[in-house]
Amino acid sequence: MSSSDRNSGESKFELAISFLLGAGVVTSLILITVGIFLLYAEFGSLAVSEKKVMFLQEKNFFYFLYDLLRGGSSQEKALWTMTLGIAVLILTPYARVLLSVLYFFWEKDFKFSLITLFVLVILTLSLAAH
Repeated sequence: MSSSDRNSGESKFELAISFLLGAGVVTSLILITVGIFLLYAEFGSLAVSEKKVMFLQEKNFFYFLYDLLRGGSSQEKALWTMTLGIAVLILTPYARVLLSVLYFFWEKDFKFSLITLFVLVILTLSLAAH
């Protein structure tokens, strides 16, 4: 592979990463904003609640995400939308590392593949532990 081909591939990869991070943040912002408007429309206030539904109740983040996407905790639409926005924000850098692992394996750059795979394992264990 020539140097210009590699630079073109890196440029496309950087563009893909940029798009992924931007899309994740914008999607999260939209979901949280819509959730705030729904919360205000439902209750006429933006007061913080200490109801049990406001707190993480699952074993770890992956169970929490599964329950959220399944709609299993009978949350109001506003709270569900805001929680989904926060989950998207948390998963955005995770998806970036996953994309990096795939890219480095595709490019047969095993040194960086192992490094980013190690980072992915640490992030996964961290999300699974909390």
